[in-house]
Amino acid sequence: ANPNPSITSTAKNFLRRSKVTNIDLLGLQYITSVGDGFLFRCSSLKTVNLSCLQNVSSIGRYFLCSCSLLEIVDFCSFEKVTCISDCFLFECSSLKTISNISGLRNVK
Repeated sequence: ANPNPSITSTAKNFLRRSKVTNIDLLGLQYITSVGDGFLFRCSSLKTVNLSCLQNVSSIGRYFLCSCSLLEIVDFCSFEKVTCISDCFLFECSSLKTISNISGLRNVK
């Protein structure tokens, strides 16, 4: 059970322009909605573990947008996602591998 059921989404601009290089989002396993600007313009980010976001059904604008050093993204946990807003992975010029894209099969 969610230890804090009042928290179901990330704030707008979560870690925007952060200088992190790697991030593991394990503390967000109860999130159902990702707000606009999630990891937007994190220019040093190379890897991100999204596996804990298995309850997310919608993704806001600018999800991992302008993360110019991001190389690998794995969508294995995104089976509940039905809505992705614009600029999804936009300007991720170093992106080499997108794994488990079938996790996005329910997106309309």
